[in-house]
Amino acid sequence: MAAEAVSSAPERPPWWNQLPIALMSGGWLGPLVMFWLAVWGPMRPYDAAGPLSPSPVPYALALPFCFAAAWVPGRWLRPRRWEMGGRLYEALGVRAFRRLVPDGDWSNALRRRRDPHYRVVPHRRAAQAFVARNDAGERSHGVLLLVGLVSSVYAWQIGWRGWAAFIGIGNVLVNLYPMLLQRYTRARLFRLTARRSAGRRSEGFAAGG
Repeated sequence: MAAEAVSSAPERPPWWNQLPIALMSGGWLGPLVMFWLAVWGPMRPYDAAGPLSPSPVPYALALPFCFAAAWVPGRWLRPRRWEMGGRLYEALGVRAFRRLVPDGDWSNALRRRRDPHYRVVPHRRAAQAFVARNDAGERSHGVLLLVGLVSSVYAWQIGWRGWAAFIGIGNVLVNLYPMLLQRYTRARLFRLTARRSAGRRSEGFAAGG
């Protein structure tokens, strides 16, 4: 999952900060691996009839399709103008989802009880580090999102509707919503940075006038 905050101190994050990602990712990645083990044979159900393994050609084409998200150019990750306000993401429940993730609202509130001086993205260098980590996180979730999509579609094709629903719903929670949160947070960061830059320019003009 993508972290939304960057610590103002180099201390190690508390263990409970990573608990949400362990629960969500483990609850989805584990069953996803079990699904493919059942498809390929080691965990094949006894009552399964007919071939389950995908044909080589579509399978070979699916792999580069899934990993294409890792090679997305950096300019594609930059927020678009319609994203800057954040209203669409808020309407989709991204702010509510933000409470549950590592370095999210609840985690930050607990950390501020221990350290009242803890701040989210306290300075410009921290903001730059966050954007770099945010970009890497969106690419990673993009790869897993496509893997989950291919897996869910294939499960539906072979008639495993329960697996298709479980993988699809989990894919939304574990990969799609983190990507939406990453884009929402990145847009907020760009917006705040632009405001601060505009403020400094205004001060400069006033001082020079």
